[in-house]
Amino acid sequence: MTQRCIVVLGMHRSGTSMLMGTLREAGLYVGDVLDKPFALNRKGLQEPPAVLYMHEHLLEANGGSWHSPPKDVQWDKMHEAIRDLFIESRTGKSLWGFKDPRTLLTLEGWKSALPNLELVGIFRHPSEVALSLKNRNDFDSEKSLNLWLHYNQRLLDIHRSAPFPLVEFHQNVAKMRDELTRMIEQTQMPLQLRANDLTFFEGGIRTYSSTLSLPESVAALYHELRERAV
Repeated sequence: MTQRCIVVLGMHRSGTSMLMGTLREAGLYVGDVLDKPFALNRKGLQEPPAVLYMHEHLLEANGGSWHSPPKDVQWDKMHEAIRDLFIESRTGKSLWGFKDPRTLLTLEGWKSALPNLELVGIFRHPSEVALSLKNRNDFDSEKSLNLWLHYNQRLLDIHRSAPFPLVEFHQNVAKMRDELTRMIEQTQMPLQLRANDLTFFEGGIRTYSSTLSLPESVAALYHELRERAV
């Protein structure tokens, strides 16, 4: 059986859960994920716990964390073994996938095990992400924007090397569903849904009005991501 694996790339607080939930709704197998609602995410994280916890430990082993990304991520045999067991658990699934924002920092290790890995990506306005991180983690704007820059520079670099479907997260429900439909069509998933059939995204996610002044590097990166979006 030919297997396909689709991985969602995007930083924290940027709509990765919404994108994963929509792909799941469209027919992507995700297995057991964290899908219980909580205050900051009404439909859950849509992340497999095994991947989340392995990534956390992997980043710690490399001297960092999700909010203090290490300069380089080296996989050791233990983390590779957990990865391989996770992949093996998807045996028999022709189309499966996963998401965890930390994958932007660990992608090379996944690609070495899954050379035909397929990617989709999502990004969000840097001010929105910064203020969301302030609300959730009490990070100041400088730290939050630096994190946005680090994660989304990775997203852009990966996209430059081999383009893949990319969307911007926003609150316009009809427009968002149209863009998600185009993304699904670009992945050539077997189950094609019309925009009106994609009900996972309902809008209503908290937005933040911001007067943050964006550094030139952040503004330029955001502009290029928008030019590359579906």
